[in-house]
Amino acid sequence: MRPNLERIHGGDALAEQVLRDLPAVLDDATLARLGRSAVQALGRYSARQVVVALRTRSAGLLRDALTAAAVSEQLVMADPRDTMVGLAPHLHVARELGLDAPRLFADVAARLPAGDVATLLRTFGARTDVRLPGFGWRIVDTPDGPDLMPDAGRAAAPSR
Repeated sequence: MRPNLERIHGGDALAEQVLRDLPAVLDDATLARLGRSAVQALGRYSARQVVVALRTRSAGLLRDALTAAAVSEQLVMADPRDTMVGLAPHLHVARELGLDAPRLFADVAARLPAGDVATLLRTFGARTDVRLPGFGWRIVDTPDGPDLMPDAGRAAAPSR
């Protein structure tokens, strides 16, 4: 398995446009207008930009990455455990940057319609027991800086 920035490509421009066009508070109708390609681009963007936020120590970029993940999950979440696996890097980076992670996650959740994803963001962001290895991730050093990589040796099965 390769690190996120090496293995995940494409869609950043579309995701950035979608994020710019989103209203401050989203409703179901706005979300329903997003097409499959936008949802996929948001998911890829989130996985890539959480790494860039770590490398550049950018709280704003982390917020964008988390927002992209939240919007994408709002439309496609099938299993909350998979969502938590995907959000673990965001929580890790928030802590690495010295941010108030519960507040960051709650602020992003406040942009979403009430429901499962918003609730998951609030509760997951407030957890203190989340560590990357327990969620199937590891940090790897690359010539360009740290990156995230799924840990193939660890099957992630987070508890709720």
